[in-house]
Amino acid sequence: MKSFIFTAFTFALSVQLASAQVKEKWDLRRCVEYAMKKNISVRSADIAARRSEITYKQSNLAQIPSLTYNLTHGFSFGRTLDRTSNVYVSRSAMFQQMSLQSNALLFNFNSQRNLIASDKYAYEADKAATEKAANDIGLNVAQQYLRTMLSIAQVDLNRVILSQSRAQLDNTRKLVDAGSLPELNAAELEATYTRDSATVLQSIVQVDQDLLSLKSLLTIPADYPLEIETPPIERIPVDNILSETPEAVYAMALKTQPQIKGNNLRLQSAEKALASAKGQLYPTLSAFAQLNSNFNSFLQSPSGFNINGESPTGTYVKSGSGNLPVYTPTGSIVYAKRNFGQLWTGYWGQLNDQFGQAIGLNLSVPILNGWRGKANVAKARLDVERSNLNIESDTLKLKQDVYTAYNQAIGNYQVFLARQKALQTAERSFDLATKRYNIGVMQTIEWLNNQTNLATARINSLIAQYNYVFAMKVLEFYKGQGVRL
Repeated sequence: MKSFIFTAFTFALSVQLASAQVKEKWDLRRCVEYAMKKNISVRSADIAARRSEITYKQSNLAQIPSLTYNLTHGFSFGRTLDRTSNVYVSRSAMFQQMSLQSNALLFNFNSQRNLIASDKYAYEADKAATEKAANDIGLNVAQQYLRTMLSIAQVDLNRVILSQSRAQLDNTRKLVDAGSLPELNAAELEATYTRDSATVLQSIVQVDQDLLSLKSLLTIPADYPLEIETPPIERIPVDNILSETPEAVYAMALKTQPQIKGNNLRLQSAEKALASAKGQLYPTLSAFAQLNSNFNSFLQSPSGFNINGESPTGTYVKSGSGNLPVYTPTGSIVYAKRNFGQLWTGYWGQLNDQFGQAIGLNLSVPILNGWRGKANVAKARLDVERSNLNIESDTLKLKQDVYTAYNQAIGNYQVFLARQKALQTAERSFDLATKRYNIGVMQTIEWLNNQTNLATARINSLIAQYNYVFAMKVLEFYKGQGVRL
């Protein structure tokens, strides 16, 4: 049974080492920078910012006079309008109408300018939201990075404990074989070695799980061979917690956190949108200019006249002593179908003859529009109130978060100091217990209890140290120093 467990453990370690040879090491800076570019939440926030930029550009360009060219080409049948003479005739024709129109806004009580300012502030607020999303993901990556470093450190620590158990088991086996110790001592150490082997395997699995979580934040495939840099925890720079005050950290956070900046920008955007909505309640003055022309061509042209008879006209002419009636011939006009090229005969001449121009001013006065204008003003006022509430809410939350982070940092620091003292005590106790065990004055179970206490103290001290370092990194983040190891 012992041989099988040792073989399985060796195989697992060899697989872990083989895969490590092909992995590419990432440090925290690379992880954070990559996540800030590739994380889905950051990219979504960036899309929202780019949409706001387009809206802002469109609002700016709306100040430029509009220019529109219209062209209508078609065929009319039956009784239709001759667009060149503006007379209805019963002939089929091909027609074309074209116009060039321009409109320029002259004055609308600064409604458009306020709308441009509102869109500008909204765009800047969305950029701040993108920065906030990047900062949030950076902080989450740093937390997961440190968690993964802790898991890796636990693997190393568990391997040290395992090697100690193996050495003690080998030594005890020699003494048992020599008859100096009972078989029970070796059996107890074998059970401990087996348990420590399982602990190492479990800690390796935990590293894999933490790496998967880190890959998820980085938005990289789960099968990507990722390995992170693991600088010693003691070398990670942290500020002196005793030199900090929550009030000072909070004051710096108000100046550096993009969420606060974004809320202030959204308030300015809402205020300008309100001014723009008020401007829509008043008259709007604009200028216009237009050029237009028409072309009309009948599908058939007269080719002759068929005389069917005569009919009296009701008039007479004197002839001697009498009057002779006047007759007129009766018949119908003969039309011939024109080919496609003939339809365009006189095109430029008609366009020139029908060419028209117009210029003028347009005054639009809103009188009754279903209360739409006042409703827009009322909604804009509510948006201003909501922006003020968001500022109040996020400011209170930021202060609570800063004080919470500060208290956690203080608490983690005190726990870390206590865990260090407990580790020193456990190490001294284990050294004394080992000496007593080696000379045969301590039972194996008592020595194992001391070993377990030492392992627990080491794990607790390591966890407390990582918790303290991360809490300090959160404070550095609120101070505007970014995320760094």
